[in-house]
Amino acid sequence: MNSTASTGGLPDPNLIPSPPSDAANSLAHSFAAVAITLNVISFMLFSGRLYTRAFPVFIMGWDDYVISAAWIFIVSNSTMLLLTVPYVFRGDPSAFTLADVMHSDKLATLSQPVWAWSMATIKISVAGMLLRLERQRAIRRVLWALIWLQLVVCIYVTLSSTLQCIPLRAAWDLLGLVTDAKCWSKQAIRVNSICVASFNIVTDVIFALAPMMFLRRVQIPLRERVVIGVLMALGIFAAAASVVKAVIAAEFGKTDDSNLEGISMGTWSLVEEQIAFIAACIPCLRRPLQQVLRRFGLATTVNTHSVTAKPTGAGSGYGMMNGNHSTSYNGAIKMKSMTSSQAQSEEDILAPQRGNTPGDVIGDTEIWRTTEVRVHSEREIEK
Repeated sequence: MNSTASTGGLPDPNLIPSPPSDAANSLAHSFAAVAITLNVISFMLFSGRLYTRAFPVFIMGWDDYVISAAWIFIVSNSTMLLLTVPYVFRGDPSAFTLADVMHSDKLATLSQPVWAWSMATIKISVAGMLLRLERQRAIRRVLWALIWLQLVVCIYVTLSSTLQCIPLRAAWDLLGLVTDAKCWSKQAIRVNSICVASFNIVTDVIFALAPMMFLRRVQIPLRERVVIGVLMALGIFAAAASVVKAVIAAEFGKTDDSNLEGISMGTWSLVEEQIAFIAACIPCLRRPLQQVLRRFGLATTVNTHSVTAKPTGAGSGYGMMNGNHSTSYNGAIKMKSMTSSQAQSEEDILAPQRGNTPGDVIGDTEIWRTTEVRVHSEREIEK
């Protein structure tokens, strides 16, 4: 059958074979495996985060709703990218036609603003979590500035993705059927991709390292602190993925296998957003994470011992412990809101900020009272 018969003299893309190369086919299968695996992991962590924020006490904040929106964007982006390689799940790659390639390019183009909003909402959620924990005005201003900067860049990516061709359908028109189209050059697309990737590299590093400043106040042993710090810094790997994507963008359009280039870009875009999302959920899972670490012997369990006191009989008004040592110490009685301790969230990873005088109100939910207690041994009383 003539490929131009059904289109009035124009070539019919449905009749033009365009199978992926062996390299593109292999990368597509790897991409599908990575995408599905990371989506399962991120969903489990996201579900755990929502559970710890909602039970047994509902303490959902605006950052939790923002991360929920991020998850919707991530699932949408992953679905669109997986649909660009349908031959991975069904059909014969050799039966892939030019129409299929054009449809894949359409989905890849439309997924770009979805990816931009997923990255923006992930980082805004992290900033929101830090705003709940940070009280220094200078740092709070920086966090708000980063939030607004994320929104500006996200809007820019959305506009640049939808306006790269006018009309937009020309972006996936591989036959040149749209004759009056005005599109960016490949060089302009490369420069734009590199600039956006560079911005994401910087912000990925900032948001990966920002939670580390709070670990110095964590009330856990050093070994646990190191392990949790490493997990919280997974955002560094998101920055590494963005670096790889920037390198690929610099070479975009310079090879003969555009299908391979597109799959490679999609792979690293998905890896970047998934790792950033996972890193954003981990700080809210501190308590369950500690239980897992203890199960594998990576964390220690602190044992507490109670001592029974009995009257001295001397009318001193102090308690006396059965022992051979005489000592005195300052005991602190902590009165803390149950919302953070019961929720097992990231708010109880912070050590209390002690005041200079007894009775100081620390933070928003803690009051500390210091009581002096004198303990005498029986031997000392007998003397």
